[in-house]
Amino acid sequence: MVGDWLKRLGVLAAMLLLSSCYIPDKFKSELRLSRYGDYSLTFKGDLLWAPILDDYRKGKVTPENEPEKIANIKKDLMRDIAVRKLESKGRGRFGVEYERAGRLEKVQLIALLRRDARLLAMRSKENGAIAIHANAMKPSDAQILAEMGLNMEGEFRITTDANVVEHNASSVKPFGTYRVYIWKIENALSPMPHLVMLRDDDPKRPLGPRASEAD
Repeated sequence: MVGDWLKRLGVLAAMLLLSSCYIPDKFKSELRLSRYGDYSLTFKGDLLWAPILDDYRKGKVTPENEPEKIANIKKDLMRDIAVRKLESKGRGRFGVEYERAGRLEKVQLIALLRRDARLLAMRSKENGAIAIHANAMKPSDAQILAEMGLNMEGEFRITTDANVVEHNASSVKPFGTYRVYIWKIENALSPMPHLVMLRDDDPKRPLGPRASEAD
């Protein structure tokens, strides 16, 4: 029985090394997105560093080297300047507060965290569409995660006054001239957030040309 659990742990660690290295848990996250493409993204919750699971399983984490391993993960997370607070909770779990704001250019990709470890992507396109998409696991991989008792639980919201043409939110609530799209993430099998909106032109702040069009 213990051997089977350890085997699944090794499979999970290897699987996640090939996809997202961080698993979000016990989080609340909100994206405020205007119809012109201005955004404010916040995340408050836990991130679990998946590769260290395999190190614990193989006995590679010892009292002597654990502080260095944890310090290396913290250093990796702090590479993203939008990380405002970071606290180690032990065994590869970190409490994180993240804040980022700006305006999407005509064609741009913005990620939470970085592009090579993204949990959420915002992509603006030439045709005026802006797509929000969170990374999802294969159902079989998510089932392994659930069986091991490693949760992915939280809530994600998008508050916007934009023309939303596609979404898979759990619920939608009016908020003045805005709408709030809410995703309740109960586990790794829950549908991951996905939303597509059409950007309005802002005559007071026209978007600049793409770099390839500037000449």
